[in-house]
Amino acid sequence: MLLQLQNVSGGYGKGDIVKNVSCEADEGDILCLAGPNGCGKTTLFRLIMGSIPLSGGRILIDGQDHLKLSPRELANRIAYIPQYHSPVFSYTVLDVVLMGRASHFSAFDSPKAVDRDAAFEALYKVNALELANKKYTSLSGGQRQLALIARAICQSAKILVMDEPSASLDYANQQLLLDVVRDLASRGYCIIMSTHSPEHPASAGTRVLMMKQGSMAAFGSPEEVITPENLQAVYGIEMDVVTVKDRYGHSRTICMPVKAPVGKERTSLE
Repeated sequence: MLLQLQNVSGGYGKGDIVKNVSCEADEGDILCLAGPNGCGKTTLFRLIMGSIPLSGGRILIDGQDHLKLSPRELANRIAYIPQYHSPVFSYTVLDVVLMGRASHFSAFDSPKAVDRDAAFEALYKVNALELANKKYTSLSGGQRQLALIARAICQSAKILVMDEPSASLDYANQQLLLDVVRDLASRGYCIIMSTHSPEHPASAGTRVLMMKQGSMAAFGSPEEVITPENLQAVYGIEMDVVTVKDRYGHSRTICMPVKAPVGKERTSLE
């Protein structure tokens, strides 16, 4: 198993924000972290990346305790894609992607031909080769997200951690981004992706970790986790989960808030 979390707990020094979370994901998986704001998704990412300490449990990357890996070794195994990135200088997209190669050469080296080849290959994998010579600051939100994913791929890491990658994108770009995520998974990457939308794990995920108040509310396949009962318990509203087919016969799962009849109070599982 490429990534294993075993009873992981941790926070920022004033008590645990993440509490006893266990899950796993392998090559080709899309593990979606779902839950409301403040449920601990970003904190869990920081624990996985080693940027804040564990107070309990273990994180294994390809069978190795991540605390025993050097920063360079960790960077060669796992890459982080943030929601937002605003560079100070007007780098080209190729320059931004090449920054992902930093763990492969020393601070005194310059990128070599092999590094440029890796950058172009990464842009190819996200269907963004035409952006290579454009200024990163001139890109749309969706194009920037593709460039950041390409930068992560350029690290040669097999685990890509995406913190709400579609949060600032319009609806069309959200769908294009999910297509890129599915394609990367089909190439053997392990994708760990947080999202506010329960429809994303239902339509794109292979495994789902649903969180509430820092704890694990459910973990399993989308069919097991994305249920009306779990959604109500985590989000606090009644929801129906419906699977429909589009005009081409592809299935899609839709999560719909339920409007209670007039005069009837909403029920709660809490």
